Amino acid sequence: MSARKPRLGDVVEVEWLDSQHIDMGWSPVADYIAAARQPQSYRTAGYFIEHRKHLLIGLSLGPSTGRMTNAMSIPSKVVVRMKVLGRSNARVRKALKP
Repeated sequence: MSARKPRLGDVVEVEWLDSQHIDMGWSPVADYIAAARQPQSYRTAGYFIEHRKHLLIGLSLGPSTGRMTNAMSIPSKVVVRMKVLGRSNARVRKALKP
């Protein structure tokens, strides 16, 4: 995690791991083992909403309307790191309050 703890509405970048389907056709088992040892890591950026059992990131926000569209829910156990890219302002925090 970043040294700065994210607050509601902060823009964050999250690195997280995911399961993967490995399909190399009829290949030696050693090739599959080598592929699995390079885990798939992804990055998602958006508005920090909450972090409990899942990390909830808002992807698009209309601060003047208080509405959001699309979000990522990432299980906390697969989060590798989170970095605060920018702090929110009062208008963004107000729009994200339930």
